[in-house]
Amino acid sequence: MRRSLVALSACMWACGDNIASPPDAPRDVSFEPAAHIPMPRVFPHTGTVLPSVQLVTVTFEGYADRDAVERFGAAIVSSNWYVSAGAEYNVKAGTALPAVRLAQMPGPLTRRDIRAQIANLTTGAIMTNPAVPQPPPLYLVYIPPDIEITDLVVRRSYHEVIRLGNGDQVPLAVVLDGGDTATTLVAAAHQLIDAATDPFTQPEGYYADPPVNDPWSLVLGEVADLCEAEDLVSDGGYLLPRVYSNRAVAAGKSPCTPFVPDDDWNDVSAKPSQMPAVAAGSSTTYVLTGWSTREIPDWKLSLHAADRSDFTLNQMSPDLSSDTINNKSKVTLTLRVPAEATSGQTGGVYVRSGDKHPWAVGFVVQ
Repeated sequence: MRRSLVALSACMWACGDNIASPPDAPRDVSFEPAAHIPMPRVFPHTGTVLPSVQLVTVTFEGYADRDAVERFGAAIVSSNWYVSAGAEYNVKAGTALPAVRLAQMPGPLTRRDIRAQIANLTTGAIMTNPAVPQPPPLYLVYIPPDIEITDLVVRRSYHEVIRLGNGDQVPLAVVLDGGDTATTLVAAAHQLIDAATDPFTQPEGYYADPPVNDPWSLVLGEVADLCEAEDLVSDGGYLLPRVYSNRAVAAGKSPCTPFVPDDDWNDVSAKPSQMPAVAAGSSTTYVLTGWSTREIPDWKLSLHAADRSDFTLNQMSPDLSSDTINNKSKVTLTLRVPAEATSGQTGGVYVRSGDKHPWAVGFVVQ
């Protein structure tokens, strides 16, 4: 029987164990993972990173979690998690510079407003103080939950670059506090490691960079983005995100580090593997093949719209022939192109195994 699925949460996080080495448990040598398309690679581009980040935590007057986020900033850049997550990308332990406390800004704000505030701080520091380290500090700004950022399509934390009048680029990460301290700090760690490994627009650092006809081009592709829904790890009393690893992929392990005990991977891959051109008002079907790194019971599939999809999940009306799959078994997925779609638009979904382990599937409007 065919079933229509609606989006399930992509962020049903569970607490993992403390950071550990890659699992060395004996494997069943007779088990064979199904043939599958390789996981995406994170490319270095010019390999420009913040090798020893100088972190400045920025809050506004009256921010309720100020003390908590300042303690977090002081601890996180020298933590085991940060060193472990950054090692593959030539990122080492950093230093927390003195926190900055700004006067309360009336909301709502725009991204430009935030950039202007930090540019004022940064220009004075870089232009007048030769003791400020180069490359420039990374400013980690926390926005209170009652302040709206009006020019965000989706309310989520982000990082970007401020360009100063003298041509300098200053990395900026903005954390949107959702009202829960632990979740806010997960978002802060996510933006911190993404910004440290890909801090500038030119030259560029580490992120997945598939061609435009690859469905993974619809997915945010920095090192924490690619592991966003995976189980968290615990370090120093904080829950922290896991980070994508090319080395782990090449070794046939879970692509997200730090590893946790018995850390295996189950996923799907799709054919066609590239995005087909599909006429508005019609549909396209993909064959999903399950694969896993060891024998496990059947697992559930869930769907949600890809980050850069021009269409919502409801607009694409996805149908799965079954919502369970296993290694070497197959399920079909049908996506519909809205009748009002225009040529060149793109649509797609994450197919998640359970609530994590994503695979990207998509189409281009003919």
